[in-house]
Amino acid sequence: PSLPPGPRGRRDPLPMCTTEVGSVQRPDACGKQQARKEASQPPVTPTPTEVFLLLQAYMMSGRLACELSCRGTTTVEAAKLRIARHCDVAAHDQRLVHHGEVLEDARTLESCTVLDTTLPGVDGLIVVQLVVNGASNVARSVRELSRSDNPDIAIAGVLGDLVDTVLRAEHQLSERMRPRGEEQLSAAIGRGKRAELVNWMVQAFTALRFDDAILHSVVLTLDRFYATLSGAIETSNMQRVLLGAVCTEMKLAGADEFPPGHWQRVLRHICHGQVELSSILKSEYEVLARLNFQVGVPTPLTFARQLGGGAPDVEVGRGAIDLASFLLELALFDPALQYCRAHVLLAGAALSAALRVMEVESPSLRKGCREAREAIFQDLTFYDPENLRGAEQEALCCEGELLVLWLTCTEGRGNLEWALFYPTVEGKFRGRGQLRSVASNEVIASAVRACGEAHGQC
Repeated sequence: PSLPPGPRGRRDPLPMCTTEVGSVQRPDACGKQQARKEASQPPVTPTPTEVFLLLQAYMMSGRLACELSCRGTTTVEAAKLRIARHCDVAAHDQRLVHHGEVLEDARTLESCTVLDTTLPGVDGLIVVQLVVNGASNVARSVRELSRSDNPDIAIAGVLGDLVDTVLRAEHQLSERMRPRGEEQLSAAIGRGKRAELVNWMVQAFTALRFDDAILHSVVLTLDRFYATLSGAIETSNMQRVLLGAVCTEMKLAGADEFPPGHWQRVLRHICHGQVELSSILKSEYEVLARLNFQVGVPTPLTFARQLGGGAPDVEVGRGAIDLASFLLELALFDPALQYCRAHVLLAGAALSAALRVMEVESPSLRKGCREAREAIFQDLTFYDPENLRGAEQEALCCEGELLVLWLTCTEGRGNLEWALFYPTVEGKFRGRGQLRSVASNEVIASAVRACGEAHGQC
């Protein structure tokens, strides 16, 4: 049937919605209103496809802590909560670092990465570094002392809350006093002459059964003194300056180790009575005046003992400290290696190298060595949260240099001014049982390769 006429007898040309009733269609009375309503509404936006990302969180040591599949809208705060369920690190103690940037809790993971649809099953990959806040492993190990049954040991546990503050203060002091490279020393003393002096100290201090800390402190004091000189030091003054530095370090060691009268006898024994005590004390004053009376500066061995003490496995930590002490003593002969980086970094590198060698030599220690290295790299950031944030890469680079130096010495190659003195250091530590069988060239070479692979992955 034809449509009914519109107003004033004409037929309505507008399209009209119709509703089927049986087999007959009739015009919808509200067709015009519906058309106007639809025309006035904004266009419908298609629902976006949900984004899924693969989140990989790595510890400071390079170990994969966890791997999570997350929605792109997941916040960093929510991601931390999920990471906490996989790792023994509370969410509030976590910092997630992506391309050198600390991710804020309110950000979404989707905003932190570029989508890559070529990855199977996900729309993108985000790799973050998990940095642990809170107390350092060194501080936690000190707090554990409070659980000891020995009251003299337990009372030291109350110092746990102060440890991290002390670590930062020691690092700052070390950086202010550290000579900046070999160039500052070369004007006062040649590389070969300095190596002869260090070798003599290694032999003499070993015979006197000095703690290795005194050797490292005396060398640092002398190098700081050399760095203040504009010309070469006279050979006749070299002995007096050395005795003055030894005198200072014995006094700093305390009356328990060097009671009054004892340190005077030690000085006379070292110089065979050829230098008067008054002359030694005068030289000591001259050295201290040059150094603005700044003494007690931490050495790489100081930091190595601190960092190694925070290892989860106590026995692994002790073994690492023993071997790291040997590597740090080798570094004493090489001022370029000794002073080109922060001393806490050199200490961390020596410990990492020691753990690498232990891991190669004894595969059964692999888990303990990796956990210890992870704890050490985490603690490096507590010394300087701003400048040591990417410390593991620099530490791995320094570790490689230490291992290559060791390998060069054992193979008898290279053009080192002090290569002839290497047997002195090796014999000292072998005599203590601190080298065991790890000095084989094959083990060291394997450790060098493993370090290079770790540095490439980092």
